[in-house]
Amino acid sequence: MKIKESKIKNYSGETFNVAKFNGISKMIFSNGDWIENKEYYGKYFFGDCENCTKINELYKDFTFDKILIIGLGLGLLPNYAKHIKKCSVVDVVDNNPELISYIDYLDDSINIIEADAYTYNTSNKYDLIIFDLWWNEKDITLKAQQNLSKIYKNFLTNNGKIIFPLINKSINKNN
Repeated sequence: MKIKESKIKNYSGETFNVAKFNGISKMIFSNGDWIENKEYYGKYFFGDCENCTKINELYKDFTFDKILIIGLGLGLLPNYAKHIKKCSVVDVVDNNPELISYIDYLDDSINIIEADAYTYNTSNKYDLIIFDLWWNEKDITLKAQQNLSKIYKNFLTNNGKIIFPLINKSINKNN
């Protein structure tokens, strides 16, 4: 599910810009990475895409209701979690105050938290934690995976799962 285009405003800022190209909003970060307001993004990251066998396998026989998303972007994942997956709790952690301020079009029940992914702490428990921090698979080092898994396993429910969608990897609370 993409964001309704009329809700996304053009923007020029310090850490990112947003403009429409052929009627589709595109967020371009200062380092050149970008994301478009397209349907496939949520479908892929939540294992709902056709012919995405590796990511679909991560969600096999797994249900979730309370979710934590690490990385905000355009807000596509939290929007998908709330409106397509019908999650009762959707929390998002991002460390960019400019981005958090800009994303004012998401459902008010989606909780956006300004914090660093490597130091965030909470007493909340989640069924699913998704990491959407990287643009390229090569950036997801084993050390980063291990450090983040160690921190975030404490925030999982008993049958909870951490998913690194870009590398099609999941980690359960007990492994």
